[in-house]
Amino acid sequence: MFSRRGIDATSMRDIADAAGVREAAIYRHFAGKDDLARGIFLSWYGWYCEKLQSIVIGPAGTLDKLRDIVRHEFSVVTKYSEAFVYFCENETRFVRSLPSEIVSARHLFITFIKAGQAAGEIRAGNPALLADMLSGALCAVALTWLGTGRQKKLSAQVVEVVEGCWRMIKA
Repeated sequence: MFSRRGIDATSMRDIADAAGVREAAIYRHFAGKDDLARGIFLSWYGWYCEKLQSIVIGPAGTLDKLRDIVRHEFSVVTKYSEAFVYFCENETRFVRSLPSEIVSARHLFITFIKAGQAAGEIRAGNPALLADMLSGALCAVALTWLGTGRQKKLSAQVVEVVEGCWRMIKA
């Protein structure tokens, strides 16, 4: 419901009705709607970032890591479209208060860029800006794919997207 209607437009009554429970049952587990929305976000975001972190700190070369990052992003949006939209729409709302065990996606993209720069494979420049450009490009492709009716499989576009992103950041 949060994904389709937004957090602010969804009431606890709506959630309780959809779940077939009383509102009180939800309040036994969550302090309120924002607490529930944050819990949902953190669960999904934690999983997403854990996988992203394993790619970024893994032994592969920079271009192979980029390819794996693109595959991860596209796999997530293909398999979990509603969760992906929810993540994109609410990241700024919840990312400032992440628990210490969750490393933010932005931090991981910056780490990827810095490692590539140290290896001489990614161009010099502000790592945060390059990370935001890369992350933004991937998110834009994924959301556009969702918004245009999924006309072509994202998996069929991995090579083209990797090449475009690589041209954007390579040394």
